[in-house]
Amino acid sequence: MTLKSTTPIATSRRTFLKASTLAASALALRHSTLLAQSGPHTDASIEILPAETIGTISPEIYSHFIEHLGGVIYDGVWVGEGSKIPNQHGIRTAFIDAMRAVQAPVLRWPGGCFADSYDWRDGIGPRDKRAARAAFWGQQDSNEYGLHEFMRTCRAIGAKPYLAANLRTLPARDFYQEIEYCNAPAGNLPSNSAAKPAPDALAAQRAANGDPEPFNVDLWGVGNESWGCGGNLTPEEYAAMFRRFTAWTPSYGKDPLRFVAVGPNGDDTDWTRRLFHALYQNPERRHLWGLSIHYYTSGSPSQFAAGDALNFNSDDFYDLLTRGSIMERVVTDHWTAMGNTPGQPQVKLVVDEWGAWYGKGTELGPNYNLSQQSTMRDALLTGITLDIFQRHADKVAVANVAQSINCIHSLMLAQEDKFTLTPTFHVFQMYLPHRGAQAVRTEFTTPTIENPLANAPIPVGGNSYTGSLDAVKTLAGLSGSASISPTNPKLLTLTVVNPHLDRPITTDIAIRGASIASASATVLASNDVHDHNDFAHPNAVHPNPATTAQPTAGKLLHTFPPASVTTFQLTLF
Repeated sequence: MTLKSTTPIATSRRTFLKASTLAASALALRHSTLLAQSGPHTDASIEILPAETIGTISPEIYSHFIEHLGGVIYDGVWVGEGSKIPNQHGIRTAFIDAMRAVQAPVLRWPGGCFADSYDWRDGIGPRDKRAARAAFWGQQDSNEYGLHEFMRTCRAIGAKPYLAANLRTLPARDFYQEIEYCNAPAGNLPSNSAAKPAPDALAAQRAANGDPEPFNVDLWGVGNESWGCGGNLTPEEYAAMFRRFTAWTPSYGKDPLRFVAVGPNGDDTDWTRRLFHALYQNPERRHLWGLSIHYYTSGSPSQFAAGDALNFNSDDFYDLLTRGSIMERVVTDHWTAMGNTPGQPQVKLVVDEWGAWYGKGTELGPNYNLSQQSTMRDALLTGITLDIFQRHADKVAVANVAQSINCIHSLMLAQEDKFTLTPTFHVFQMYLPHRGAQAVRTEFTTPTIENPLANAPIPVGGNSYTGSLDAVKTLAGLSGSASISPTNPKLLTLTVVNPHLDRPITTDIAIRGASIASASATVLASNDVHDHNDFAHPNAVHPNPATTAQPTAGKLLHTFPPASVTTFQLTLF
């Protein structure tokens, strides 16, 4: 595999060989007996335990996020009804098609940090009468794309809406009225009442603005990053606001609304513990459904302040993936922190912002703030992250990659009439069979990879890890997750990421208590981890059928190519 480097090749090579030697030594000490049983040419083993279930994998962990930031909304999602670019009522057709292709279950909007400076009323009514505003991210927002346009976007792609509400600059009354505007049935007075809905009733306003039927939004983020751009609050201050904003809010339906409280920056468990303690000082707990977590994986600082999307060497590569694997610790640490508080079993984790966040240099243009290119490295990070969520299906209920288009960890890039899918899109599509399936415990026996930059300084801020440095020293040499089909107990899905740059991993795959009758697989790999899709080469990186051997004695021997993501469909007997 070719690897472009910004440092001398010999130095990078020595670092890689040293890491590989250390990893191999560790494997020999820890796993020599097990691997010897698998065969002389086997590098690793995977054992799936169907009897040890974890939980149902929520389809909503494959959710998405769009914010009024750079080219996400305008030119990404929204091109306008008069545009020559193919669109459906102003929404880019290619965006709709791509989101349908990954069966996007939930779409979060309008932010992000933008949400806590946004008045939802600015985006309703006739477009030619909506006032333009100076938006949070230093750009002017025409408000041409507002609440109704977002709801039509969700309907077009078949996704549920997830609204991030303004807690910093609007009062609690506006939150209550936004719920009423979205969810109250038009003319919801009793049938025997002589009264008529007032012309300015919120449901009547919604109907007059083109949507007589309720939007039925059940998922609500109460603020965003209230420890930072959402107000610089302490956990105790935020807890008081959360209780006030959600107190006695109407649901207009059989089921209560799902309110998501603002959680921590990265692995800040102190925020979580203090927040839950403060929330539960009042016995009224019925409104807390989920805890939001944001964790971005910064590029390593070896060459650039936040790393570079394209210009990285082997050390940067391993460091980024190692930082990404910290998501597992973020999930388990906050689950434990919530578990010390009464009532925790009813609260789930909502990782509604995650992805790789790099420095400037690959943005589509000067008006595309925080857009960046996406390579095979980002595809591997995507697989590692989704597998973590699936291994913790009992904890993580919703996750939103940030963001869907033209920003940070995008599934697609668009500029005027140009459009391309990224390698991240393909991983989302490859993981579709896991949706709604039963996650089961899976044991990977494999050497670890030493992080060559384990002692490098870690960036601080919204896209950093704030926990112990001990967690960033090694990366699993092979990782993944497995699930049982909800309709066929003899059908298993196994996804596997091989993060080694130039080492194929021959692996023995077995099912405890069962045998593999047949197997098929799809693989995403490329000759160079810097490979990516762009407007001139939109299909440079794409998945292909993987060559699999026939099972022998109920087991499967498979070689995972270097820097690859693989999805298996295993039929048992």
